Amino acid sequence: MSKIISGFSKFTKQEKIDWLTENFFQNPSEIKQTIQQYWNTNADLQNLHDDFIENTITNFYMPFGVAPNFVINNKEYAIPMVIEESSVVAAASLVAKFWSKKGGFKTEVLGTTKIGQVHFMYAGHKNDLEDYVNKNKTELYAATASITKNMEKRGGGILDIVLVDKTDKLANYYQLHVTFETKDSMGANFINSCLEAIANKFKNDEIEIVMSILSNYVPECLVRAEVSCKIDDLGVENPQKFAQKFKQAVDIAKVEPYRAVTHNKGIMNGIDAVVLATGNDFRAIEAGAHAYASRSGSYSSLSHCTIDDGIFKFWIEIPLALGTVGGLTALHPLAKFSLELLQKPTARELMQIMAAAGLAQNFAALRALTTKGIQHGHMKMHLQNILNQFNATEAEKEQIEKYFEKETVSHSAVVEKLEEIRKLKINWINFLDESLIREKLEKLSSDSKPIFGKMNAQQMIEHLSFVTQIANNTVKTGLFVSDEKTARRKPFLDTDNELSQGFRPSFLSDEPNALQFESLTEAIDDLVHQVKKFENYYKANLKATIVHPFFGELDYDYWKKFQVKHFTHHFKQFNLL
Repeated sequence: MSKIISGFSKFTKQEKIDWLTENFFQNPSEIKQTIQQYWNTNADLQNLHDDFIENTITNFYMPFGVAPNFVINNKEYAIPMVIEESSVVAAASLVAKFWSKKGGFKTEVLGTTKIGQVHFMYAGHKNDLEDYVNKNKTELYAATASITKNMEKRGGGILDIVLVDKTDKLANYYQLHVTFETKDSMGANFINSCLEAIANKFKNDEIEIVMSILSNYVPECLVRAEVSCKIDDLGVENPQKFAQKFKQAVDIAKVEPYRAVTHNKGIMNGIDAVVLATGNDFRAIEAGAHAYASRSGSYSSLSHCTIDDGIFKFWIEIPLALGTVGGLTALHPLAKFSLELLQKPTARELMQIMAAAGLAQNFAALRALTTKGIQHGHMKMHLQNILNQFNATEAEKEQIEKYFEKETVSHSAVVEKLEEIRKLKINWINFLDESLIREKLEKLSSDSKPIFGKMNAQQMIEHLSFVTQIANNTVKTGLFVSDEKTARRKPFLDTDNELSQGFRPSFLSDEPNALQFESLTEAIDDLVHQVKKFENYYKANLKATIVHPFFGELDYDYWKKFQVKHFTHHFKQFNLL
């Protein structure tokens, strides 16, 4: 059935959700619940969020953190950061505190002008075009008077209109290159409205307007942030060697684009997090920053480092076109909160704050890279995410955190340690105990969420039932497992090891099967029935063996060993043990 639809935007919010869940998801009711979990309970606030973009169905949460201890031009700040990546906020805070004792960050706005262009085609003589522009330039300014009036009162407006010849790049291609000052507004709508007014006034029978649009490349909307101190005050063992390696790391990013991209990504970790928190446009900031990093013709580092006369100096120059009034900054409650937290900065001040955040993050990354390595600190910060992913208890977290105080954290090492701890106290489920099985499974509901995997509660129960039907010879798989594979796999059933979370025989599909029963109760009843058939089958066929799709031919005792592991695995999936 086709999933192409007309008129989707005209649906109500609920109609959009109904259509999406019915056409793209196997369990619409569960998906709807997930969507609604992220709605704000305040209806007016939710409506505000719904109106930010089109076809809204829910909200997507991102962590909102705060990096304290920043001192910027002798003023103290706690900087809001919205980002999903662990260690960024902690690293920025740590570096901010470090530099706060050494004079803090020194910042300076080098320029605030922004650019817009009217792109057009002209096949006539260039001299005639130049005369036309010069004669009409006053009229072009006048065409925007109603738009620029309020901006001019705040000290902004159009600074210049220049004709640019691009015919050496593209036949008949010219621009009107317009420079703007937008003060505390990011100014995208203002600039585009001015450009369209200019284009309408400028066009004639010989001039074909292609488009009028602002540019996110703003090399003259530039800010500088710097830290410096005596090399001996860098607070590390062998500071001379550290300073030299640090500078070498920056120099490598200047000449090696593969390194420069990752180097600058670290800078943007700090900057984008503040851009998001303040309701600014991080895509525009990213595009402008990376274009500026390529201005020499080769992609290069946005930060710089020198070592002169025993002084370590580290700085960044980056274009940042920001706003503190208008747009989302005036609408989103948390964007307004962020700006108030930052003591209601002007756009110029916000440029300096963000540049400091980017420099702090870059310093943290380079310090880690040139000393212990980036993964040492990053993975320690990531440890909690790994533990939460595997539903570690508080006792397990405490034990593992203590273990990794002196060990290198990696995903595999954490999982291995967690499994080691859990092996010591595995609570195996007796799948033959009907009352126990019913007691555990009756705690489930259609809303129960798995700790891992894609199955919902009823799909899990029906999956156990299906595998039990293989064991009781009701379902004929027709599968054959070679003696070589059996010899390699079957000994696992004699161990105390659990089935891993990724265990899935090849005969099972990647997605959960469709439900067979109308309710959880019916599914539980069927599972109990299939277990009884399993017992009865082997009572009547004492020496029978049935092929397991992964472990090969199993007799009664080995099927019991597998079922204990299998039931335990899925009961843990839904936190029933």
